[in-house]
Amino acid sequence: MLTSVGEWSAVANGMQPTWEPRSRTIAKLIRATDSVLDIGAGNQKLARFIPPMCRYIPVDCVADLPGTFVVDFNKEFRLPDTDFNVVVCAGFLEYVDDVPAFFRELARHAPGRQIIFTYMFGDDKKSRTEMKVHNDYQSSDELLAAVGASLSYADEFAYDRRTGIYNATLSSGQGNGPVNRHRITDILEKREPRIVRLFRRMGRSIRKRFPKAKSE
Repeated sequence: MLTSVGEWSAVANGMQPTWEPRSRTIAKLIRATDSVLDIGAGNQKLARFIPPMCRYIPVDCVADLPGTFVVDFNKEFRLPDTDFNVVVCAGFLEYVDDVPAFFRELARHAPGRQIIFTYMFGDDKKSRTEMKVHNDYQSSDELLAAVGASLSYADEFAYDRRTGIYNATLSSGQGNGPVNRHRITDILEKREPRIVRLFRRMGRSIRKRFPKAKSE
């Protein structure tokens, strides 16, 4: 299937606010000393949330934003000639024709590197057709079975009801390593927003001052 270059150009020039929670979550898995290769960078939203000391290398099929390394992985496999230790593929794999082949090439070129990737699952054929996805994995187990030979280790997080987020290590030889399953809350901040804590305290104070009358 051909890559919709025109549509991805619109994405690169758009705001895409619904992607912010995903980018914030991924950023929590990235350290200040990392060099991040963001494949399918889109409007480069991830760069806004990773530590400012990180080196950020955006990769996409369109060159609308400055500094983007341009490649269409449905036509060829190329990576920029630069050092990196983390690969991010967020909202990207759904639009790759051959996901296992992509992982094999990535593992061959970057063995031992950390890879953070996401995938949206779903059985709604109509919505997936409208999204113009290039593949259709129905479950996390199915996806990991397809790409596991290129991974020596994987952490699987439940992002929400339909989306998985994975933190793994690329392997060009070992493959099919252990998979650890977590809840996404394990990597998110435990503290509630200040305004929520304030309302909770107010609620407790009101209940203390005006206790409910006992039933007759």
